[in-house]
Amino acid sequence: WTSGNNDIDKLIQDTQLLSHKNVKVALEWIPYHRLDDIKYIDENKFGKVYKANWIDGCIFRWSIYKRDWIRHKNMVVKLESLNNLKNVKFGFINKIRKDHEFYGITQDPETGNYLIVLKDICEKCNNVCNVIHFQNNFENWTSGYNDIDKLIQDTQLSSHNETTHVLEWIPYDRFYSIEYIKENKLGKVYRANWIDGCIWYWEEITQNWKRNDHMFVILESLNTPKIFTLELINKIKLNHVLYGMTQDPETNNYMIVSNDVCEKYNYTCLIYFQQNFKNWTSGNNDVNKLIQDTQLSVHCDAKEALEWIPYDRLYNIKYIEENKLGKMYRANWIDGKICNWNDTNEKLERKYHNMFVNLNSLNNPYNLTLEFANKIKINNEFYGITQDLETKNYMIVLNNKCKKCYKLCNAIYFQHKFIDWTSGNDDIDKLIQDTQLSSHKGVKEALEWIPYNRLYNFKYIEENKF
Repeated sequence: WTSGNNDIDKLIQDTQLLSHKNVKVALEWIPYHRLDDIKYIDENKFGKVYKANWIDGCIFRWSIYKRDWIRHKNMVVKLESLNNLKNVKFGFINKIRKDHEFYGITQDPETGNYLIVLKDICEKCNNVCNVIHFQNNFENWTSGYNDIDKLIQDTQLSSHNETTHVLEWIPYDRFYSIEYIKENKLGKVYRANWIDGCIWYWEEITQNWKRNDHMFVILESLNTPKIFTLELINKIKLNHVLYGMTQDPETNNYMIVSNDVCEKYNYTCLIYFQQNFKNWTSGNNDVNKLIQDTQLSVHCDAKEALEWIPYDRLYNIKYIEENKLGKMYRANWIDGKICNWNDTNEKLERKYHNMFVNLNSLNNPYNLTLEFANKIKINNEFYGITQDLETKNYMIVLNNKCKKCYKLCNAIYFQHKFIDWTSGNDDIDKLIQDTQLSSHKGVKEALEWIPYNRLYNFKYIEENKF
């Protein structure tokens, strides 16, 4: 590369030769065609100032694998004209870096003017914080109402190190599944899904906000936008997390966007289950009601909820025995059981994918009540209900709890595998199984049946009394 100017080349090279451990010290020659969406902003004592998108972005670190720089791509930068090239010295650089991150120099091929490429830093934080990222986006949105714009921008300009209290202007077309719920003193209230979701943090690599996508929200209409004040915001925040404002394009009503929570426990888990009711059915009202009743009663403990489990999410289904409820099978469950509700990203967390479960046929599905479910849970982990697609029989999906540990322990895991092996000798089978059934916490005492073809490289050693 070359800037076409020896003094600029030398300055850039000198900074690069000083950047032994800190690449932030290095300036670059930035080809003008790697900048796009260039817009004039204003003029200062150095010359004209522009805003642009830098396609490659600044250097982050050197990759020894790619043998190239890893960069923060597509970042927003400022371009400031240099009217006097004689000023471009180390003293000038240090002066610029007091208020900016200084990345390099470029040249407008049309005017021939050199421009420095930089980014404002926050006066309070002395770095590029959330405030700068929000500020760079101000010109890309408006609510159409100055007071609302100012209120949103004020929250963003105070969000230096965290985004918890930030409000946004949210385009209405980023919501779907909008359903009317009720009316309150502010106006009509709706429930919706927000495609993008709320902001978590700024991601340097992508140069964009990391978000909690497809989250549940409440939209509350405002009969007049004049009531949207800091006082109202603080009142709403007592019971909700407030994300921002939107506007219904049909009615032109402004709407507050907040989190959708269970009013009793201030938790979103219940809302998730409610919203999902329309996405499944067992085909039997009693079965549906039982599952929904358990989901509506779990609040903070999602793992206690039953699920409708599609039969095609189960595989390796093998008959075991018959009990008083009906035939019992063993299977693998692809998705695995619910272990937790993550209230931050509003998603169910699962563990033990492809886990072993028991399927117990129900000769009479009309016995399915909460009382029946609680009875099953005494000696089992009860996960949900499915239906055999061929026989149409409903089946409960569960796992036996160990009678000693009162949970799923090693003994239960071994028990699941009993049907997969035999020594061909009942006494040997019993001995091995007995050691496995006593291995509740440790497995060192458990014996195994080991297929002969899993052994190789046989060598005779000696003969003993056995």
